[in-house]
Amino acid sequence: MSTVVQISEAVSLAFHGMGLLAGPERRMSVKDMAAATGASEAHLAKVFQRLVKEGLVVSTRGSRGGFALARSPEEITLFQIYLAMEGVPRENTCLLRRTECPFGSCIFGGLLADLTRQFVAYLQEKTLADLRGRT
Repeated sequence: MSTVVQISEAVSLAFHGMGLLAGPERRMSVKDMAAATGASEAHLAKVFQRLVKEGLVVSTRGSRGGFALARSPEEITLFQIYLAMEGVPRENTCLLRRTECPFGSCIFGGLLADLTRQFVAYLQEKTLADLRGRT
């Protein structure tokens, strides 16, 4: 059985990887994060390159290097992470990717827009600090 809400693997890795960085370690290598999440090192590295570019994490090279948060966990919301990876979510999304519904109006009514608004509100109110104790 699949879940109703689908989040890309990149967003999931960004959430989980940054959640790890908000924990007691504070700096981790891609290898250590991949081991903790069960993710591919290559994919995780690409995700974190994007997060560096967006200013959410910093990267340090060398034997004691790795990634660290660019700001305190209290200052980074899950929504900021989502935006960095996916951009602004659209409320009016057709599951068929059409501009006009073949039924005249969406068979889901306003449900998809409502779910999107609730999801965005949740991401906006949760910070990485809220994830402490869950890793």
